[in-house]
Amino acid sequence: MAKTLSASALERARRFLKPEARPLDRALFEFRFEGAPAEPVTRILTTYQNPDGGFGHALEPDVRTPSSSALATGIALQILKEIGYPSAGPLVGRALQYLLDSLDPVDQVWRAVPRDVNDHPHAPWWHDEQGSLACTFDGFLIIPRAQIVGLLHHFAAGAPSQWLQELSERTVSDVETIEALGTGGGDDLAYALALAEEETLPEALRARLLLRLRSVVPRSVSRDPAEWGTYCIHPLKIVETPASPVADLIGEAVQADLDYQIEHQSSEGTWDPVWTWGGAYPAVWERARQEWRGQITLKTLTILQAFGRIER
Repeated sequence: MAKTLSASALERARRFLKPEARPLDRALFEFRFEGAPAEPVTRILTTYQNPDGGFGHALEPDVRTPSSSALATGIALQILKEIGYPSAGPLVGRALQYLLDSLDPVDQVWRAVPRDVNDHPHAPWWHDEQGSLACTFDGFLIIPRAQIVGLLHHFAAGAPSQWLQELSERTVSDVETIEALGTGGGDDLAYALALAEEETLPEALRARLLLRLRSVVPRSVSRDPAEWGTYCIHPLKIVETPASPVADLIGEAVQADLDYQIEHQSSEGTWDPVWTWGGAYPAVWERARQEWRGQITLKTLTILQAFGRIER
């Protein structure tokens, strides 16, 4: 029998989130679970936006530079999409201009994080030495580009159509051919799926994406609960809702992972990061870890709710 998160367990999570999570994650919790309006989310997101239109200021907690990044801008636009923020709104318009201005004109990719990343506390995998970051992230072909291309389709009123068509074709071609897809922690699969799930993406491009993704997911996702407490591609990292276009491929594993998450809520009501910064910037890592606790707890609750696994 499928497990459900009890009302008391949800209350424990709420008692953690309300005082301890970032204001943004608290506002998103209230929007998703308590019927609160979207305006507080928008207002808080504004504090992460820079004059150049991009977002920064540790919106991604493992990257602490205040400078704008494509990574953080994609995160912000995803939230704005969720809350129904209009394409013509100023936050989107300025973010799209930042993305247009910061796209590499030759390789047609966005560098994930700004060049001053080393000057501020950051997770070791975001460190860049003589181009090492591009090697780590496969030339930025998928992260963060795939998610951003999907968001550009959603907010298409602000994007040049011919340019977006060509960029989309190039991105899909790279997803089809990149050998490393699904061999790391799964973030590349999640980014590519975000593009495939964008409702306004042309169907021909979606079909090509899903052909590749559906061939990769079954062999990449871990079905071993003993691994799910480590940084791995556990089922719910890829399938966050029953409507996922790859949910049918790993259905039993998804259900087992839902049970696992319910079983592994902490006594404080949280779900915590399974990674560390390996001793780098210890004081700052503790702050980042606390931010991740709020963000991951909110995300886990959101997934459990999507699958009807929270007691009401």
